[in-house]
Amino acid sequence: MPDLPELLKTALHSRHLAAGATMTDEAGWDMPLSYRGAIEEVRAVRTRAGVMDVSHLGRLRIRGAGAAELLERLCTADVAHQEDNTARLTLLCSQTGGIIDQCYLLRPEGFWVLLTSPCNRLKVLEHVRSHAGDFDAKVDDQTEKTSMLSVTGPQAPAILDAVLPEKASQTPAGAVRVGSLLIAKYIVMRTGYSGEWGLEAVVPNMAAGMAWDFITKKAGPNAAPPIGMAARDVLRIEAGLPRYGHEINETIDPITAGLEGLVDFSHEFLGREAVMQHRERPAARRRVGLVVGGDVAEQSVIPRQGAVVLRTDGGEAGTVTSGTYSPTLDKVIAMAYVGADAAEAGTELLVQVGAERRQTHVVELPFHRGSARA
Repeated sequence: MPDLPELLKTALHSRHLAAGATMTDEAGWDMPLSYRGAIEEVRAVRTRAGVMDVSHLGRLRIRGAGAAELLERLCTADVAHQEDNTARLTLLCSQTGGIIDQCYLLRPEGFWVLLTSPCNRLKVLEHVRSHAGDFDAKVDDQTEKTSMLSVTGPQAPAILDAVLPEKASQTPAGAVRVGSLLIAKYIVMRTGYSGEWGLEAVVPNMAAGMAWDFITKKAGPNAAPPIGMAARDVLRIEAGLPRYGHEINETIDPITAGLEGLVDFSHEFLGREAVMQHRERPAARRRVGLVVGGDVAEQSVIPRQGAVVLRTDGGEAGTVTSGTYSPTLDKVIAMAYVGADAAEAGTELLVQVGAERRQTHVVELPFHRGSARA
């Protein structure tokens, strides 16, 4: 039996172990699954704030005179009109209109950064490099050279204002800035993955431990607890956010995924004609939210990815892509793709969980509206 590849470790790996984290394989990285239990960690973020090590996200730097043209060709966003010091969500599509990845595109002055899904970093790197030869652009992978931290929650602005020299609360959503602290250069951005107010920072690996220790321990009453990957996934499901390998992949187009808002059709991008075709014909299925009936204390009522969604007459309606117990709502929730005729909010359906069929109904996404726009 061949040896499995060794998991990658972030610069904060030893700190996660010291904090008693249960570790897990997250897209080839040895990441903290949980420190104190996902439910407690979700509640900490929803009521106050928490800090996450998200260094497993891909960070690709694109530079050169042709960088903007390259990204305009590959991204569904309107790259040509993206202003300096901003970040925006975008999609990378295949020629057939499938989603290669959902990324944040950062435009600090002088260069660009693509933040990729952890599982897609190498695929996106190869994809961008395969087209870079047609443009005057250089692409390099900064992921293993840097660390990325996220501080998120409704009280995060006040916490950061109390410990940072600049007012984090005055950073508007989608803003990016580059700075230096001593010899360490950093990138700070207002993006996020929880639906709450969030500030992310990319720092050199040598500075990551100091930043982590400060925000989780040394900030006194302004310290924020560490949050693991399990809670992060619950938070993004509550926020109705798609995850690659669950709600999106190369067989799903932006229209079906409900991500048409990330597509600027006024420019030519790879896969545009195929996406236009999906846009012009009625969608056969749609991504929706489901609230599942039954006792939430029973873990068996949680529908997992692949669970079948049924109409009340027993006919198949669709498939679950993500499911969880929501501590914020005290309900079992899921996202699914269902037929267009079953996608209207309020539609009563069934979901197959093990040998049982549970009542469920369609709701509009997101399940929970946090403080992200504050």
